[in-house]
Amino acid sequence: MTKPMSPRAARSRARILAAATDLLVESGARSVTVDAVEATSGVAKSTLYRHFSSRDDLLVAVIRSALPDVVDADVADGFEPALRQLLALAAEAFADPHWSRIFPAVLSLRTSMPELDEFVAADKAARQLTLARVLAVGVAEGVLPEPIDIDVATNVLVGPLVLAAITGAGDGTDATALAELADYVVDRFVASFAV
Repeated sequence: MTKPMSPRAARSRARILAAATDLLVESGARSVTVDAVEATSGVAKSTLYRHFSSRDDLLVAVIRSALPDVVDADVADGFEPALRQLLALAAEAFADPHWSRIFPAVLSLRTSMPELDEFVAADKAARQLTLARVLAVGVAEGVLPEPIDIDVATNVLVGPLVLAAITGAGDGTDATALAELADYVVDRFVASFAV
């Protein structure tokens, strides 16, 4: 069991993460250097290295701190309400100003940082497991055919929200538009399987 972090250490860590996040968003990954984070955060290098073993470790922590939690869907009311809940949560995440600031960096860093790619892949797998549970309810209800390809379903359902986030609809200023898009996507997805 790990020892809880002292309040002072927690404040230092938070300042380091905030500084690294600002640098990443404002000037890209190359600007996130130990010297720049030290200067921006006011936290000494020695303290930075107590929290993060490397610059890459720090960048992964920045992404991890911004990534929305994986939430399990409530399938008690059936397939369609559960799917709407999942997509509403995804829309809410893309509308979050903090996440939408960092999301483009995640896309660009995945190709150059194996540690980040592994983390993002594990996160995607956890989210797909949740979606698979919801889709299984749709199959059990006879709404969806079997088998459902989880990768295709993920792309069809989440892809429009990702595109909206990349093109600026997810900048935290139009959460309503993203929520409406999520509803539209569910409507089209369900309708595509109607006989």
